[in-house]
Amino acid sequence: GTFFGYKVVQKNQSSVIVSDPAFQQSQNKRGQVYSCAVNTGNCSPLQINVPPEAVNMSLGLSVIKAAQSSKLLVCGPTIPKSCKVTTTLNGMCFIHDSNVPASPVPKVLRECPPSAQTDLAFLLDGSGSVDYGDFNKMKTFVKTLIQGLMKRDVQFAVAQFSRQCVIHIMFNNFRDTSQVMRIQQLQGGTYTAKAINIVVNKLFTSSAGARPNANRVLLVITDGESSAGDDNLENAIENAKQNNIIRYAIGVGDAFEKASARQELRTIASEPDDEYTFKVDNFDLLDKIRGTLEDNIIAIEGYSMTVGEMKNDSYVIIGAPRHAHKGRVTMSSLETTKQLHLDPPEVSQIGAYYGAEVCVVDLNTDSYMDLLLVSAPMYIDDHNEGKIFVYSIPYLVLLVQTLKGMMGQKGRFGSAMTSPGDLNRDNFADVVVGAPLEDDGQGSIYIFNGRAADINPTYSQRISGSSVRAGLSFFGLSLSEFALDHSGDGLPDIAVGTKGAVALLRSRPIVTLVTKVTFNPSKIPTKDINCERPLEYILQLCFTMSMLHNHYTHKKDVSAKIEYTLKLDAKRQSSRAFFLAKKRTLSDNIIVMSDEVCKDLYFWIEVSAIKIKKDTLLPLDFEINCGYDNICTDNLKLDFNFSGSSDIKVGIMQDLIVTMFVQNRGENSYNSLITLSYPFGLSFRRSTTKQGRVECISLDSDRKISLGTTTCHISKPIFKENDVVGQKNFCIIPLTFSTVIYANEKHSDNSQLSKNRTISVKYAIYVALIRHENSTIHINIDTRNNFVYEPVEQIFKMENDLRDLNLTFLIRYLYKQRAAIKNCSVAVCRLFRCNANLMARASKFYSISGNVSSEWIKQTRLQAAIFELVSTATLEYDKNKYVFFSSDSAHTAPTGKIITLVEVYGGKDILKEIIGGAVGGLLLLADNS
Repeated sequence: GTFFGYKVVQKNQSSVIVSDPAFQQSQNKRGQVYSCAVNTGNCSPLQINVPPEAVNMSLGLSVIKAAQSSKLLVCGPTIPKSCKVTTTLNGMCFIHDSNVPASPVPKVLRECPPSAQTDLAFLLDGSGSVDYGDFNKMKTFVKTLIQGLMKRDVQFAVAQFSRQCVIHIMFNNFRDTSQVMRIQQLQGGTYTAKAINIVVNKLFTSSAGARPNANRVLLVITDGESSAGDDNLENAIENAKQNNIIRYAIGVGDAFEKASARQELRTIASEPDDEYTFKVDNFDLLDKIRGTLEDNIIAIEGYSMTVGEMKNDSYVIIGAPRHAHKGRVTMSSLETTKQLHLDPPEVSQIGAYYGAEVCVVDLNTDSYMDLLLVSAPMYIDDHNEGKIFVYSIPYLVLLVQTLKGMMGQKGRFGSAMTSPGDLNRDNFADVVVGAPLEDDGQGSIYIFNGRAADINPTYSQRISGSSVRAGLSFFGLSLSEFALDHSGDGLPDIAVGTKGAVALLRSRPIVTLVTKVTFNPSKIPTKDINCERPLEYILQLCFTMSMLHNHYTHKKDVSAKIEYTLKLDAKRQSSRAFFLAKKRTLSDNIIVMSDEVCKDLYFWIEVSAIKIKKDTLLPLDFEINCGYDNICTDNLKLDFNFSGSSDIKVGIMQDLIVTMFVQNRGENSYNSLITLSYPFGLSFRRSTTKQGRVECISLDSDRKISLGTTTCHISKPIFKENDVVGQKNFCIIPLTFSTVIYANEKHSDNSQLSKNRTISVKYAIYVALIRHENSTIHINIDTRNNFVYEPVEQIFKMENDLRDLNLTFLIRYLYKQRAAIKNCSVAVCRLFRCNANLMARASKFYSISGNVSSEWIKQTRLQAAIFELVSTATLEYDKNKYVFFSSDSAHTAPTGKIITLVEVYGGKDILKEIIGGAVGGLLLLADNS
């Protein structure tokens, strides 16, 4: 068969069950299951009477055996059945017993399920913050999503909200997507909760066409938080919950960088909110989430399954590797309604197939699961493909470790896994893992040994398919759930499925080896020694081998060839003991069986007088020449400065030059040195000498409580009378410096041996002022109409990068002259001051909004004109504490600017006069968000 070996089960000591679910017996009959004799390797089909309606069921796609029984459960899940909306796949299983004919479960195929009806309502944000182009993109997204779902049993409705909520399309009057594209934007505020209540109470009703048994889904698209005065959002969502409405929330734009806005999205969405909440940066990206929404609105199905027993409950554990394209595992209690979801614990990868295989491990064989293993065979990192996540089970599900295959192998590690029992006889259950694509598709399996509380992450064995038999493909495709003794030697064997064959791997006996070394005589004598003759000794080397397998039937036949190497006086570079001919090492081998085996070896110890080696260091001093009394009294003067620097700018690359000056005004000074002390944060870079000879070494501080030091020797060893030394040290980020000079034991009373200096510190800040994309760019005013108002909103985004700080945000609103042709005096400029406490890597929004009226334009007595409304913003901060970081050397704070173009017209011949002077009359409101 084309996939013989897809599943393999060790039925008993003499036979193995192997499936080939792809074998096409006839046009309507696919799949075959075989019983294979271990001794001969011959296989014969199991007698399973498949009913005629079980067309191409892929028999053997799943095969399992009860632990303490000979019964098999053989299943085929691909029986097609044509239904109203789609073709469903049914499954059928057969309980096979050697003495009883196989009977199908269920006895007849299930009928077509009722159509999975869905009523899907869209709630669109039509507020004034959504510009005309983005509103059209929102409608196009809805149109495309509807077209993708129209082939399913889904009804559609569309509503729009701003300050009011308007239902444009009800479930019972939707005809085609052109209705969506004809919807006109409302403008106004954002009253989300009020709109949700209206949709729940008026749209999901039988009068609006909602079906009583359909799944109810509400999809909300918005670009910002609700306006003040809106209904209570929690009450609106509770109303939706009581009406069994599944809710998706899509947030578009920068507004959802704020924590409060993100929380509003999570409140709207159903739980778990991470599955029902979507956020995109702009309306152009809406189409990227369309496919995910289509999948989520309809269904998600599982893939693998196992059952685990706890002391007070039993759980069905189901893997769904395609859930959200990343995978999930669900544990469902058989006794209660308790359910637990496990998601990929690390940075999740699309297509990792987390949950492809699930396996429970009973470490101590007490019939209760201790560990849950979840495989992700397509998880990829730099060195491997495939990973297994190990969870501790008894008290709570806790990720304790991960398992990986050989580094450099990318072969779907974890495609199959099982816990067949205790393979190494240490009383802890072990785990076998298949990696069928390793070694260019030849495949391999790994054995991991269990421990008291977990699994040893270092595999004890890796068995490659090529080492079993040449030509095998996909070795490790499937693994038997049990490890039975097929050879009758008392040791467990495991069955491994490959493409087209099954390999039966037999265990080898595990032994322990005890080594014992004794000496004769047992101690080295210390008296009456003849130094001219070496001491002769006998070394006795003994090996004892014992079996770990108590049930192994061939204990007496077990033998082992032990190769050993002995090294005398092993801890010394030069040996005092030797075998023959000055040889300190000896290699040999010995055959060991069940009884102790010993061997005597001779060696000699050389005896010689103790050789003493002693090095002597004697000083040779320089002559001290200090007059008739031979006492040197120097007169040292020390000073230093910061070479013109007035402050330190923390966060800006800067060299601080510390210039030191030393003069000896007395007699010669011997071994003179300067110690420069400075706080944590200082990094000594280098030193240069203006005059004299100076040698420096530094030890910078790595702790805030200790000082760094740089020590410089001055004209070592003699700093002569009337000599002067000048030196520059280059360093970064200090606060306070102190300098001390050390020299002769006796100094003149006029000596200046220490100096302290302080320099101020300023901290670099970087704040960006950005025009928000929702700011008004252009408006038109027709002076022929009375009492016309055009809304204008200009929004600044202030982003702080480096550190927390307090500052003042200043906005001045005026308009920019293009040419001074006409002067207007009807306007008033306004200045706003906003105090802000801005955290590092945080942002704030400042909005100026108002209306430009046709009555204000008429005050200029112009029928046509073009001018610009300009708002500028800048920052004020404590310049004694902060310095603004910029690419130029001035380090000046930024100035932001927003321009709104105003075009005034009133007749056919538009005279575009240029307005100059001060423009005012706007009703301006500053909003600090």
